[in-house]
Amino acid sequence: MINLDRTEQRIVGVLIEKQRTVPDSYPMTENALINGCNQSSNRDPVLALQHFEVAGALMAMHGRAVVVRIEGGARAVKYRHRIDELLGVSENQLALLAELLLRGPQAPGALKSRVARMGFHGTPQQIEEALRELAAGSPALVMQEPRRPRERDHRWRHLLGDGSAAVAGVVAEAAGAGVAPAVAAARPLSDPVMQRLEELERRVAHLERALGESASGRVLDDAAIRASDDDESPRPRLG
Repeated sequence: MINLDRTEQRIVGVLIEKQRTVPDSYPMTENALINGCNQSSNRDPVLALQHFEVAGALMAMHGRAVVVRIEGGARAVKYRHRIDELLGVSENQLALLAELLLRGPQAPGALKSRVARMGFHGTPQQIEEALRELAAGSPALVMQEPRRPRERDHRWRHLLGDGSAAVAGVVAEAAGAGVAPAVAAARPLSDPVMQRLEELERRVAHLERALGESASGRVLDDAAIRASDDDESPRPRLG
């Protein structure tokens, strides 16, 4: 089973999207991927990924054989995905996964026009049938979410990630139902979500330690400079 973090989800979604919609630009360079990840159209949420984040995610996915590096001498390194090979999905199913990776949970009606640009010209019923096939696989690649207040259709989300989509669903559901954030936060989260939160907490603690050490170093340096200045200041002559 492929498990992608938020940055990796966006990168894979962009690779599939550009492969299907702009084949001349595929495989993609790192810079092209940064632009694709951060574009405002057909993205939810809109991100502002930095170069090091995309580079690190590509390196990690290359190590897991999710993406392939293509090196061409003096030309920039390019990347292509292997999602279809790893998951054994059809072209229509790949288009659905790309849209779910790029925009999060969506209903078949909303997906209709979005997957059409990637070659899947189906009715909402045909789209739901393809989603059910993805959900029936082993392992399941998508799942149907409970219908939220004021929604006519069930939404579907992918299962290739770390639970970010599930957290977003809980927050959105709470907002739509007028539930206080504290109540929504009290709901039990799945293991992948907890792992992600723990990872973020570790990163914050590491940054705080690094900043603290840096600040301490500056204080010591300033103190040393002042002491040196005092030693070099002219001493009053006696008598």
